[in-house]
Amino acid sequence: MKIIYFGTPEFAVKPLEILSKQEDIEILSVITQPDKPVGRKQILTPPPVKTTALELGLEVLQPNSKKELKEILQKYKNVDFFVVIAYGMILTKEALAMPKFGAINVHPSLLPKYRGASPIQEALLQGDQITGVSIMKMDDQMDHGPVYLVKKFPISPLDTYETLSKQLSAFSSDLLPQVLKDTYNNEFSPIRQPHDQATYCQKISKEEGKIDFTILAAREILNRLRAYTPWPGIYTILDGKKLSILEGEISEENNTPGKFIFDKKTLKIGTKSGTFMPKKVQPEGKNPMLIQDFLNGYNSK
Repeated sequence: MKIIYFGTPEFAVKPLEILSKQEDIEILSVITQPDKPVGRKQILTPPPVKTTALELGLEVLQPNSKKELKEILQKYKNVDFFVVIAYGMILTKEALAMPKFGAINVHPSLLPKYRGASPIQEALLQGDQITGVSIMKMDDQMDHGPVYLVKKFPISPLDTYETLSKQLSAFSSDLLPQVLKDTYNNEFSPIRQPHDQATYCQKISKEEGKIDFTILAAREILNRLRAYTPWPGIYTILDGKKLSILEGEISEENNTPGKFIFDKKTLKIGTKSGTFMPKKVQPEGKNPMLIQDFLNGYNSK
């Protein structure tokens, strides 16, 4: 079968690698987002999918607009599937109708739960113990199409977005080839989602990393830490400077919400319910450090 692969971030790398190894699947082209400036020095950096595709010897195309994408797609004939995984540009209804078997999408949630831009983060924010992946046939609405497969996956209490994303990427990679083959052989038909049960999640902004200990419970803060690692991270302001919190734990002990309680080895911060205790931090302009090392410097001021 002939496919065109659409994907951009690290989450889409593993499925591309697995599909490239299938003897009965030919990847005609990989379409990804344009290179973008990254970091303080704004170095122009290719997306992870581009880097991997070039290593695999695949053609890579990076349209800057829907018009340019349309022109690219018109050059391809007899395509069986579009495989779309976190591409970053909405495909038009016209584009979705081009492949013989339609466009197949991998979404890291148990659809119709958590439709939208941040399903992995949302599962962590909600403190869920189970998530999963859904493989669906795309239509012209967001995460709305009928599903071929919905598979559950456990969330560890220690999981962050970084760790869970890698696991779900690998998990979906194991499922995707067979879905494509069964659909190609007319052995698999998608099933309509129960749309009345749909829930949604939004794109995350950098500002959401700032923590207000007076209005959030300790458990909510820990969930934010897990969901926002590595980006945007969580932080507070201490003595007028940003203090990023890289690791933490909670207790049921109650202290005044927003109060910082220092001793030689621990920092306790009162919250709306319970106490939050940073275990690893990064003061503004400095390297990450264990809380004991931070307190040694802070208490000696």
